[in-house]
Amino acid sequence: MSVSSISHARHALAAELVQDLWVALRSAQLYEPTNETLKLAGEKLATCVRSLRDLDQAAKLEVGDDIIEVNGTRVRMELHTYELYSKLRSFVNDLGVGGFEWTGPIDGDEATHFAAVVGRYQSNGGAAHTTLGPRLAEAGIQNVKVLTRGTEIVHDPFAGADALTKERVGVTYRMGVAVVRDLLESQREGRLPPRYRIRRAVQSIVDEVLTEEMLILGMTCLRDYDEPTFTHSVNVCILSVSLGHKIGLTRLELYKLGLAALLHDVGKVDVPKEVLNKAGSLTDDEWSVMQRHTTFGAWRLITERAEGTMPAHEMLVAFEHHLNVDLSGYPRLYAPRELSFYSKIVGIADAFDAGTTPRVYKTDPITPARMVEILEEQSGTRFDHVLVKAFISVLGIVPVGSMCLLDTGEVAIVMSPDPSAKNLRRPQVRLIAAADGVRVDGPEVSLTEKDDDGGYSRSIVKVLDPDKYGIDIPSHFSDA
Repeated sequence: MSVSSISHARHALAAELVQDLWVALRSAQLYEPTNETLKLAGEKLATCVRSLRDLDQAAKLEVGDDIIEVNGTRVRMELHTYELYSKLRSFVNDLGVGGFEWTGPIDGDEATHFAAVVGRYQSNGGAAHTTLGPRLAEAGIQNVKVLTRGTEIVHDPFAGADALTKERVGVTYRMGVAVVRDLLESQREGRLPPRYRIRRAVQSIVDEVLTEEMLILGMTCLRDYDEPTFTHSVNVCILSVSLGHKIGLTRLELYKLGLAALLHDVGKVDVPKEVLNKAGSLTDDEWSVMQRHTTFGAWRLITERAEGTMPAHEMLVAFEHHLNVDLSGYPRLYAPRELSFYSKIVGIADAFDAGTTPRVYKTDPITPARMVEILEEQSGTRFDHVLVKAFISVLGIVPVGSMCLLDTGEVAIVMSPDPSAKNLRRPQVRLIAAADGVRVDGPEVSLTEKDDDGGYSRSIVKVLDPDKYGIDIPSHFSDA
């Protein structure tokens, strides 16, 4: 089985365990152990546990305040499983335990009795992590360990990310840039765009977001003066798909969103190069031409469509991505309308990347941290409020790829946000300079770590400009 197949199977089984466990526990609260509905739920749970152990030689479910992990794989909430996921998390948290580990194979009867004991457990004042285990043993269930509830789970997205994985992510990113370049060049020359290559590039980006999200997000830190239009389209695609993944879109929906995001600026091929690449402010006439790239794009996507098809999502996003939720922005509208859902997502991703990327007319880009503040300030008028909150939870208050000075004097790069919403200001970072200024290839640490006195070991003092220090941010995420 290939690495990608194993990863897909692991994610699927993790989600299945969450569902099967909650169904079994809920059934045990409603029925006696002899009931056929509970027996069936127990059999499904046992089958899932066996499959996990066959795949990973382990079956361990851990629950924190805002996260569930199975064998170290974070189980993501999706819209259709949100209620079930939340109820299991609340149940285990209320129980006061950290989760369960199946240390050996179990059959349907054992799983049924396990669910009966746990589902109807009442502490009578005792600590569940010390009394629940013995109760399971008394019921003849030997292969289940009750985990102690400890500190918040810290999900390390880079665990096991070897050089080959990083290189694959880099290849995916470079392929996306090459595809966008080929797309725009073919259109300028009057050739048909390479649609099959576009589809393949988007599929690869979706795959990486689903398996190596923080690595592919790290690639959006690339700052390319020579190919800003191409890298911008790929960055917007990655950021949009990551936001879509966060809010629970299906793989097919992520593909449709990614395709629309990658093509959102296709209308710029019809903007004269002297306007598109002008150094300095645009005149009123030039700005009017630039604004028309949204209508140019929608028209191109319609006229170049395959026979019998209508690229509705791509067309709407190309037309609407500079319209705000209060319908200000451009192009000018002559009747009220509701922006498409994908346009709202791409609009946020487009604004974030455009604001943080240097251009020939803007050599001092906004820092990612400041851009996050701008998104918050303009949510509800320019951007959708709920989607902005989800976007910030993807990147963190101090976004992935930010270079920071810590209160210890160390310098670090933000590698991923903390999985807990209450710790958005305390991400996972990689140390790159010691307090004395000496460059180091330091470890990754969580800013949630505390010292012996109960205070935080490290905190962010301010965000730094990596260009001023000659730091290549993307190299810390990929070998590209």
